[in-house]
Amino acid sequence: MKTREKGAENKETLPTMEKDMAQTFTELPPKSKCSRCRGRARIGLPAHNARFCPDCYLQFFANAVRRGLKRMRIPREEPLLVAVSGGKDSLAVWDILSELGYATHGLHINLGIEGFSEASREAVASHARAGGLSWSEYSLEQEFGYSLPRINKRFRSKICSVCGRLKRQYLNRFAIRENCHSVVTGHNLDDEAGRLLGNLLGNRPEFVRKQSPYLPAPHPLIPAKLKPLYRLEISEIRIYCELRGINPAEANCPLSQGATSHTFKDALNMVEQRMPGTKRQFLFSHIRSRKEEIEKGADFGECRYCGHPAYEDVCGVCSLRAQMEKG
Repeated sequence: MKTREKGAENKETLPTMEKDMAQTFTELPPKSKCSRCRGRARIGLPAHNARFCPDCYLQFFANAVRRGLKRMRIPREEPLLVAVSGGKDSLAVWDILSELGYATHGLHINLGIEGFSEASREAVASHARAGGLSWSEYSLEQEFGYSLPRINKRFRSKICSVCGRLKRQYLNRFAIRENCHSVVTGHNLDDEAGRLLGNLLGNRPEFVRKQSPYLPAPHPLIPAKLKPLYRLEISEIRIYCELRGINPAEANCPLSQGATSHTFKDALNMVEQRMPGTKRQFLFSHIRSRKEEIEKGADFGECRYCGHPAYEDVCGVCSLRAQMEKG
């Protein structure tokens, strides 16, 4: 795998980027050798005790994704629905899966956030045009009846969890609509380690047991879930985007300020600065010890309003819609 032209143009910016991300990337002396090809190293990864030139770094990145996918045993001919928000993680996983030869189709959910949603959509469209990739767009307001800002007025203190629930539910429905049985998300090592820490501290063993980079389909109308980037840190994904010339939407969601997930990630990063590799060890030890918790299809009922799978007689989407209508 080679850097795109823009990535090649950006090689001279790497030292500055490394300074900005000192916890993962270290500025290297001019005579530093690449751990793989022994050429000039530009990227240092303390957590791996490794140094890479740009081309070998892309190989390192691709190998990390290959290792993750090998555990998931997904047939290469099976189409993968990639949830693309327009951020660096989702565009990176879309890009690397396509580079590795997987059949992909992007799916973007427009949340209706003024300014932010337009920029996110354009990042997805631009990446699809550059790579000749297919994708679909769905509007939350058209499907659910309310945009995220309107939902925020009703669930202001819980908007991140409500948004996550809606996106998970609709990804299931859109995947079946697009005739795909596996959904890929861009969750990375930082996301998964932060989530694990939050669930452990919050004493939520049911969520801890189910957390995995791969969840098989528990029901014909619920696709399998894949997180191919779970072995890679957010800063490693950022450097991949630079080298590949990927231009994500840079702004964070304006409604996510104060999200507790940020606090758990910050706590792990503080430890990581002193002990490189801690996040990786923390998450991977959980994955190795985890027994598969596959939900049985018999546990699901049918929502009496929309007919989609539900644990109770009303699914999460219809329950939220009822609360919105009351509000």
